[in-house]
Amino acid sequence: MPHYWLGMVLVIIFSVTLNVLPAMGAGPGGSGEWAWNWEHMRHLVLPAVTLSVIPMGIVTRTVRGIVAEILNQDFVNTLRGKGLRRGGILLHVAKNAAPGTLAIMGLQLGYLMGGSILVETVFSWPGTGFLLNSAIFQRDIPVLQGTILVLALFFVSLNLLVDLMQTALDPRIKRA
Repeated sequence: MPHYWLGMVLVIIFSVTLNVLPAMGAGPGGSGEWAWNWEHMRHLVLPAVTLSVIPMGIVTRTVRGIVAEILNQDFVNTLRGKGLRRGGILLHVAKNAAPGTLAIMGLQLGYLMGGSILVETVFSWPGTGFLLNSAIFQRDIPVLQGTILVLALFFVSLNLLVDLMQTALDPRIKRA
């Protein structure tokens, strides 16, 4: 299910039918300024939920698979046999699951940037996605190139950071 479609469905449910959340904008009255109060936070709920639902499912399913695989390994049975409590076993499992989980989360964060282009347009939320979409429709090539360059640099930097964090968490991944 695409992000923008989920966004439109959430707008229909929570803004049109239930009338509990605003349908668009970054603040009350079309304000572009941000403040940490309930009125501004209400405008953040639908875009945040829209962007997080799909990656949350992917990350949850992947982490569940990784943890289930680790729990079936011999060292976990050895830890249980030595009398280690559940909390200690969970700590060992988390240490072993962290590199794979981190890789999936890093990729999903990168994909969020791509999904934000249409979601920011659906909710009229000012950001790089809205800027990129406006540049596409106005055929503003320099803005389009600059925005894509910044997003690509962010994506590459994010992947580098994830690789460095994986190496720090798991010494078996050390690169030559």
